[in-house]
Amino acid sequence: MRRWSCQAAASLALAAPLAVQAQEAPPPPRLLGLGASYVADALHVADGGVARGGGLAARADAWVDLNGAALGVSRLTAHVDMIAVHGPVFSDSWAGDAQGISSIQAPSRHHLYEAWVRWQASDNAAPLAIATKIGLIDVNTEFDVQSVGALFVHASHGTGAELAQSGPNGPGIFPMAASGALVTASTAGKLTVRLGAFDAQAGSVNNDRLPAFRLPGTTGALLIGEVEVPLGQGELQLGVWRYTRAMPRVDDDTRNARSHGAYALLEGPLAPHWHGWVRLGLADARSNPISCYLGTGLVREAGAWQLGVAMAHARLGGRARATLRADGLASAHETAFELTAARPVTGWLTLQPELQYVIHPGWDPALRSALVWGMRFKLTWSR
Repeated sequence: MRRWSCQAAASLALAAPLAVQAQEAPPPPRLLGLGASYVADALHVADGGVARGGGLAARADAWVDLNGAALGVSRLTAHVDMIAVHGPVFSDSWAGDAQGISSIQAPSRHHLYEAWVRWQASDNAAPLAIATKIGLIDVNTEFDVQSVGALFVHASHGTGAELAQSGPNGPGIFPMAASGALVTASTAGKLTVRLGAFDAQAGSVNNDRLPAFRLPGTTGALLIGEVEVPLGQGELQLGVWRYTRAMPRVDDDTRNARSHGAYALLEGPLAPHWHGWVRLGLADARSNPISCYLGTGLVREAGAWQLGVAMAHARLGGRARATLRADGLASAHETAFELTAARPVTGWLTLQPELQYVIHPGWDPALRSALVWGMRFKLTWSR
């Protein structure tokens, strides 16, 4: 009896860890991830600009992510995003500014926004991790990403104004992505290089409010490269971009020039609970109205709150100033100051009161500086 008892005890002792391991085994990877978001800006021009007034503009997204690991292809991921935009364009109707007081304002539309496939060519732990992506891509999800500035409502704290103005229908950023392909390479020290080629025309050639899949460069290409260098807990981004096809000059639309530019972004923590950034961008003044852009700001974490102050300063190039001066518009710059605060109310709702002051909106010296106030609402869901 004693021998059988010892054998039973030994069997139980061996089985216990196996049972624990079985209980702690990770669940199988999920094939599909679902998500949705709704971001709304309720903004009002209280003084200055074109006219007093305001409204509510919103962007709704619904997306599906495919995880290749569930199919035994762990290095493959895919993403599809549908978008719907509604509401007024504040800058056209009331503020009169050129940069955009809201990053989600656009003419009402709904369409396929992004649809891409990503392949991780080498493991992230490798000395050189390489990944490729191809499809319908928002350029600003990969290039010129301002992590700290993403808190703010003003459009120039997404993609810098000098880059955002480029291209016949924008450089493949909200509200219309572009067909493209890119390669990302990261070293073990997290130095990252990105190289991308995107179609110069974002959207259909016949209707730029409809998406279109084309081989990158079918209507000319936007070539863009970026180096991301870690600096302590922050980072430095250096980027260059160029369109392969010449575009009409800002001072003489019978002549063409190649649009190109460069940017530098430095961002990261400055002190406990403080984060900041500064971004400088330059563009060819022959084919781009805005030849220089400077953006900067600070964000303070205060409990559940994020408090921020920022500036977006865009300067016209000499050729654009000369053209506008002939039309009675002579201001050399447009500068927007923003004060904002964001706080999650629940796990799915964030409220963000907002205040902006725009000097020389639309380069027009006849327009008084615009005072804008309002609220941003963010609703998110995922599973």
